[in-house]
Formats: sequence, structure tokens, C-alpha cells
Amino acid sequence: MRRFIKIGLLVAVTISFIGCTKSHVRQFVGSAVADGADTEVKYNALECKTLQQRCVQGDFQEWETSNKEIGCSCKRL
Repeated sequence: MRRFIKIGLLVAVTISFIGCTKSHVRQFVGSAVADGADTEVKYNALECKTLQQRCVQGDFQEWETSNKEIGCSCKRL
């Protein structure tokens, strides 16, 4: 029974990593770093528009990612 659980867990973790692309990993890491710096980060045009509207008393920045998508951040002041 324990062996079955270990194998199942290993398969689940492997499938999870296969489903992640480099950009998703970068977004996850970027968001984790931003959380520690009191900054909110988004990675598509619609979310960036919303973030820009909410970032009234903060430093809003927008950029193009390496895969030609829109990225943005709002650092709270």
C-alpha cells in the first residue's frame, strides 16, 4: 500500500512538472518575489489594465515579456 502511494505521488509530481512551461515557471517565481517586495505582478493585457486602474497610490510599470506578452507590476508606496 505504501509503495502504491509513493508511485502515485511520483506520477502526480511528474505530470505537474511536464504541464509547466518556462513562462509559467517564470511567472510563478516572479510573483513569489513580488509578494515579498509588496508588489503585485500580472501577465496579460486585461489583468494589467485592471491593475493599472487599481494602482492609484503606487508605482505602475508595464513591459513586454520574452514571449511577446504584456507584463506589469504595481509597487505599493
